[in-house]
Amino acid sequence: MSRLEVGALNDCGQVDLEQKSIKDRDVSASTIDEFRAEGCLFEAVMLNQTNISEGKVVDCIFTKCSFAGAELEDFLFERSEFNSSWMQGIQVPQAPFRDCYFNACKLNNANFRYAKFKDCIFDSCVLPEADFLGADFKNVDFINCDLRESQFSQSSLKDVRLKGSQIEGISLSKESLEGVTVDTAQAIYLASVFGLKVED
Repeated sequence: MSRLEVGALNDCGQVDLEQKSIKDRDVSASTIDEFRAEGCLFEAVMLNQTNISEGKVVDCIFTKCSFAGAELEDFLFERSEFNSSWMQGIQVPQAPFRDCYFNACKLNNANFRYAKFKDCIFDSCVLPEADFLGADFKNVDFINCDLRESQFSQSSLKDVRLKGSQIEGISLSKESLEGVTVDTAQAIYLASVFGLKVED
């Protein structure tokens, strides 16, 4: 990544980036028709309240970027990382996320309704009141995350692990728990929620 050519990110109708390094750019509250990035490094890029109609992000790394309140429609994310980024209230419904890594990101009130997550990791992320209604999860880890009051109703959870995460107030069905691995404290909490009796 250190050898990437320095690129530009402007408030314009179409953005097409390949093997570029973008740093310290602010295009908040802009409207972009199409956003495509492959093999790029983004650092301290501000996209707050930005509306993007269509996008594809592959093999990219975002570090200390901000997407607060951004609306990303018809998007695909693949083999990409988000590190220490602010994504509160981001809107990415129905988006596919494949082999993506979220590390120490703030995602409270994010809208991931009907999104599809496959081979993804959320590590030490803040996700209270995040909305995953109807989302599809396959082989996904939530490690030491804050998932309090998050919404997983009608979601498909297969090989999902919640290791060390806070889940008080989480909304999910008893049926979906069949594909979820929880620790002892989480199991006791969920048993109380669903009226199950736990005996030694």
